[in-house]
Amino acid sequence: MENRIDFGDAIASQPRWLERADSLAALALAAHPLPAWAPGETVAVIGMGAATNAGTAFVEGLRQAGVRAVNLDASAASGYPVDRLADHVVLISESGRSPEPIAVAQTLPAGRRVVITNDPGAPLAQYGDVVIPLGGFTDSGVYTIGYTTTLVALARLARTAGVDLGDPAGFAGVATQALAAAAPHAASLAERLDGFSSLDIVGQGTSYGSAVAVALLVREAAGLASAPYETYQYLHGPMEGVRPPLGVLVFGDGRERALATQLTQAGVDVIRFVADTSGADALHLGRSTTGLATTVAEVVFTQVIVAELARRRSMRIGHWRFPQPDTKLA
Repeated sequence: MENRIDFGDAIASQPRWLERADSLAALALAAHPLPAWAPGETVAVIGMGAATNAGTAFVEGLRQAGVRAVNLDASAASGYPVDRLADHVVLISESGRSPEPIAVAQTLPAGRRVVITNDPGAPLAQYGDVVIPLGGFTDSGVYTIGYTTTLVALARLARTAGVDLGDPAGFAGVATQALAAAAPHAASLAERLDGFSSLDIVGQGTSYGSAVAVALLVREAAGLASAPYETYQYLHGPMEGVRPPLGVLVFGDGRERALATQLTQAGVDVIRFVADTSGADALHLGRSTTGLATTVAEVVFTQVIVAELARRRSMRIGHWRFPQPDTKLA
């Protein structure tokens, strides 16, 4: 395994890397202007693992803004004629070495390909008409900095295309606030999570992107089985199987408020996070946010909690029980 930094140190360092990532993204997009996203065109995101999860949040934000978008696992997209499914393609890989996105990139015609990677010299970058570098940092074994800087790059890409998913120049401040907001709750929330047999994570819109990202984070870093659900899909049947000691983590203050109340009345332990300052029945993420800024706050807040849970469980973060020779290349 190549050199990685401590999980907690990586989490704490994110504000400065988010600021740098936005500067680099703005420079890359200014130097290589992209074709406009015309009405009715489709944007596709291609990635694996955490990159796919960032794509989920991005695509949900684009859809809410009226842009047709699709998020595809690269392993599935390799069997699709992606150039016929989408007018613009965003390929994401922190390492730039994941074989599945590279395989898709090799099938795409030049002209409308954006590559987001931490290593502009990596194999994937050669297929980008625009390459957005994340900053060249050393990440933790379970990606932290790479995930949030990818959200910055995606927000800057959208803004350049005329779509507002939050001002990426402010995401560093959002992360700083979330780190401060999470710190007083880390020990008590980690203790609660440690008592769960498994964890359902629920949200809608861009917060569904947070749900899928946090589900992977909890599994990889803390070894707690977890599953993400879109809010209304969860209401449509999966919540019927919830019994203690299964716990539920909820992002949002819309339909999620009533969902959390119903589960709590049934004796289920629910942890709910909100991005505003209303209500005493939820944890506040630091300050009111929208779009991908909310996703940054949700993910950074939960990173702090997961780090404490991993510490309680004496987890060796980034040391894989099931290493893979042909995928998940750091």
